Amino acid sequence: MDVRVCKRCKKMFQYITGPDICPKCKQNEEELFQIVKAYLRKNPGAAMNEVSEETEVSISIIENFLKQGRLEVSPNSPIALSCESCGSKILTGRFCSKCHSNLVGELSNTSKKMTDELSAKKIEKTEKMRFLRSDRIK
Repeated sequence: MDVRVCKRCKKMFQYITGPDICPKCKQNEEELFQIVKAYLRKNPGAAMNEVSEETEVSISIIENFLKQGRLEVSPNSPIALSCESCGSKILTGRFCSKCHSNLVGELSNTSKKMTDELSAKKIEKTEKMRFLRSDRIK
């Protein structure tokens, strides 16, 4: 059981998965997302400041929705998200498609290397001489 402190309300909670916020704050965040989503459906292409003022949702929370990939900036929007790796302009998320592909490739290669190393260690262990429990002298 993993107990953590919520980054928003500073209360302790039992952590399962996802961001370090308690279930109550997650629910509150989801309600804010639905408010922003409804506003954007009625007002497509609205600026972030306008959305924040009209919905009373802070800009930092709206930016988190963009980084999580839950919202997307329109291509001609003045709002500029930057790839956290190379700095190029992106519409949603944290990384551009090129950097995302590179990260996935690197993780895949690392995973393959680790799997190969574990397999090699298992082979080394099985090649050693040993005795079976049923062969023990009683």
